[in-house]
Amino acid sequence: MNENQREFLENCKKNNVIGKIQINHNLSKYTWFGVAGNAEIFYMPPNIEELAKVLEINRDKLPVTVIGAGSNIIIRDGGIFGLVIKLGKEFSQIKLHNDCIEVGAATYDRVLSNYCQKNEIGGMEFYFGIPGTLGGAVRMNAGCYNYETKDVFIKAKCVDYRGQVSEISNSKELFSYRESNIPQDMIICDVYMQKKIASKNAISLKMKEVDDQRKKAQPQQIKTAGSTFKNPKDQTDKKAWEIIEEAGLKNFELQGIYFSSKHSNFIVNNQTKSANIIEDFGEYVRSDVKKKLGISLNWEIKIFGER
Repeated sequence: MNENQREFLENCKKNNVIGKIQINHNLSKYTWFGVAGNAEIFYMPPNIEELAKVLEINRDKLPVTVIGAGSNIIIRDGGIFGLVIKLGKEFSQIKLHNDCIEVGAATYDRVLSNYCQKNEIGGMEFYFGIPGTLGGAVRMNAGCYNYETKDVFIKAKCVDYRGQVSEISNSKELFSYRESNIPQDMIICDVYMQKKIASKNAISLKMKEVDDQRKKAQPQQIKTAGSTFKNPKDQTDKKAWEIIEEAGLKNFELQGIYFSSKHSNFIVNNQTKSANIIEDFGEYVRSDVKKKLGISLNWEIKIFGER
């Protein structure tokens, strides 16, 4: 343990930090691939006030990494240096207001969709088909079947890495395809969404349509992490899965890693030895596609940690 780590832990103790802090904590159970390295320091805040306090204590001395549901990440075998933060169940509350919905960033997308169906709020049906949490959905402008997070997002309450609380509002510049311009040193804590009244029956029909399409096209109940690569819209009209198949990589396999038979842009992990192998698989695919077709595939899955 270095001096910065020791000082951080001592200051947390002095300031009566009650959130869960663990040293050299393995992160495998926090990723959908089921394999990952360790966090040097792992912290789960109980509320936004203590999160801000802990970040102020740190004052950028330790690098900070935030993980959500782990539905679209690879955490390399060497683990993540510094402070790893995961928002817990306290950040998964949903509140109805007169003109909007306030949703904790740790709320699962599907939970939000179900809540809105029960309360006759339309526009959130597409979240029924998205894995992960709302904070991650905002961060990457997640979407499916011609709907995106930017279409229903109003604003978010955030805490930066120095412990300052602020709000970020929607704008034309904030979102792009599968990305947002929210600064990387901002932790999304609460999200305010549009409240559009709709009939429960109409919402249910849309949710069923989303779910049917998902079950038809995507693998279920296996170790995957959603779309691996972004659709390269600036290079071709073809989808990433079409490009992968055109390059002859549909049946490519590397040490227990392969593409789902249902969807050639969904990696399946059938091993527990290494997260690095998953990245190696993807990098081979990217290289081979570039060599054969001249198309650059960019990761949609986020990659953290040291090799």
